[in-house]
Amino acid sequence: MRIATAILAFPMLCYSAMGFFLPLTTEQRIARSTLIAVIEVKRVDDKEGRSGASVTQSILGTKAGESIEVWDDWQLEGNGSESRISGRDPNFEVGKRYLVYLTKNDRGRLVAVQSSLDSIEVKDNKIKKEDEDGFEALEDRLARIGTILAKIQTAEQVGAGQPATRSESESGGDEHHNPESEGRSR
Repeated sequence: MRIATAILAFPMLCYSAMGFFLPLTTEQRIARSTLIAVIEVKRVDDKEGRSGASVTQSILGTKAGESIEVWDDWQLEGNGSESRISGRDPNFEVGKRYLVYLTKNDRGRLVAVQSSLDSIEVKDNKIKKEDEDGFEALEDRLARIGTILAKIQTAEQVGAGQPATRSESESGGDEHHNPESEGRSR
């Protein structure tokens, strides 16, 4: 009987675990982000599990030039102590630039949306391609992120019964804006 129960429970357990290990799609990662930016890491404190960075390019939730702190994700234990969640730390190095997808955890700290895959190193204004070998221009990736973000925000507004436009004050100011994607008045 125990063996039969274990055999029946195993697929459910595996399915639950897969949700943790399967990487998010780009659209899912963007939708779950409260901050998307290119940052330059200024300091790393491994003991505290946090890094200080300066925003060099903003896409969502911040402004260029702003200083932010990115935390490893911590789990609160039953006894009140904390432990790091393995695989949820961004592995930053001082002086390097990264494209980051961040969200706020239950303590209000900026953490990776899902995993260390949410911080991608930028070298010579190039970034590793998604789902392919090789590199692409950072500006191309930022333009794609902007397009996906605009679609997500439009869908949210339409679903809430709001007009599908954003004011300049709502956009955060420094976001990449592509006038070619808007309809032209004639």
